[in-house]
Amino acid sequence: MKKMNSKLLKLKTIGSTEKLILMLIMDYPSIGIFNLRAGDVAKELGSNRKIILEAINNLLVVGYIKSKVVSECYSRTTELTPEFMLLMNNKK
Repeated sequence: MKKMNSKLLKLKTIGSTEKLILMLIMDYPSIGIFNLRAGDVAKELGSNRKIILEAINNLLVVGYIKSKVVSECYSRTTELTPEFMLLMNNKK
């Protein structure tokens, strides 16, 4: 996990908030799908909902996550993409 975090920190395609969100998702138990509201993520990271929503959108644009809003419970399910995982597991 430490090697993946150091690779994540070196990415130039995303900002620091996006990196924190990815670390939060990566630390989530792998048996479940990451399912937190943007406000909950903001509280966890000491940010605000608007910034988190912008960062999530940026992560979607670069293709690092897949995310779906679950309107019944006002939350979002998010998964890391295979492309992102390959990038993190690359030996370079």
